Amino acid sequence: MASETIVKASWGPRPESCEELAGRWLDLLGRLTELSAGELAHWRWDTDGAAPGEAVPPDIGAFAAALDAANPHDDADIIGRTAVVVARRQDGGYAQLKVGAGGTDGYTPFNATLLLFPGSPDAAAPLADRLPQALAAVAGVWDADTGSAHDRELFAALKSAYGLRASHPRAGWSVFLSANRAARVPADFAAPRLEAGPGGVVLNVGATTDAVLAAHKALADAGALAPPATPADRPKL
Repeated sequence: MASETIVKASWGPRPESCEELAGRWLDLLGRLTELSAGELAHWRWDTDGAAPGEAVPPDIGAFAAALDAANPHDDADIIGRTAVVVARRQDGGYAQLKVGAGGTDGYTPFNATLLLFPGSPDAAAPLADRLPQALAAVAGVWDADTGSAHDRELFAALKSAYGLRASHPRAGWSVFLSANRAARVPADFAAPRLEAGPGGVVLNVGATTDAVLAAHKALADAGALAPPATPADRPKL
């Protein structure tokens, strides 16, 4: 797994208040801290400057206020509210989480993206051995429609093989499917499964590009990876 590892979940329009978004945020950060055995514990706002940002507030009210202040635009209820946080390991590895959510616009992508960076070329990225669980946490907390764990090389291989747009659902080393998508998985599709969210499932497809390409074809042919409507008119299939 070269460069950063990407764990991403996506969904359609779903209006949510700052307090509702803050609850999801803090739930996910707690789960990621637990999954990392405490290595990713000190979450801070990610800033453009060299200095680290302030610590993320641990209570819903303060987080909601910070989220609202960071998104002062008049159409925030339409396009959603975005925040970025980061947690670092002692070896220099780190996790960055960016979420854009809470809007009603059918053309705006709503997603949660967890980027996992190793501290050195020879080191493993945070949560590298727990990607299915990390995907289950990200997708489950945000009640997502689709999601996957991959790197840029695998993303490019899927795009090349199947002509996928960036927004199209796709397989990965692990793939998340919401309940209606999971119902379309072929009965003979062999992959370890992990429950995630209300009726959703994470399929642990495999570590090789060939395995992921084959899994994508099987799931796409069955309709489990059907692209959402444009404009999207609901959060999930």
